[in-house]
Amino acid sequence: MYPPKLSHIKETCLYVKDLEISRKFYEEILGLERIHYEPNSYLFVKVGKDVLLLFNPEMSKEQNNLPTHYGSGELHIAFECSITEYENWKTYLTEKEVIIEFEKNWSRGGKSFYFRDPDHLCLEIVQPGVWNV
Repeated sequence: MYPPKLSHIKETCLYVKDLEISRKFYEEILGLERIHYEPNSYLFVKVGKDVLLLFNPEMSKEQNNLPTHYGSGELHIAFECSITEYENWKTYLTEKEVIIEFEKNWSRGGKSFYFRDPDHLCLEIVQPGVWNV
């Protein structure tokens, strides 16, 4: 028997030190739409049809209404944009004083660039085709 198919990643989590600083970055700089915000606990934002969950790691370790979530370190997430918006994102983030750390031309097609959020988490903007899936 084969496992049932999965369609995509519906949500992913990042763990941040200061939710208010992160809220400003993800909502005001990246322009992501808030779904729900509980100060000192979590922030949920929409990314297209998917959801990014930002948690205070200490609060998520102690929750009792769901299984605990916890992570630490320099976590990574990639956001996809259209080829035509790719350069616009680089220009926009530079204007907002967000440092572009690295840009990569991928051998399978497309390119991506990396930058950091206020918690030094590694964020990436990728063009369609980078994963070719």
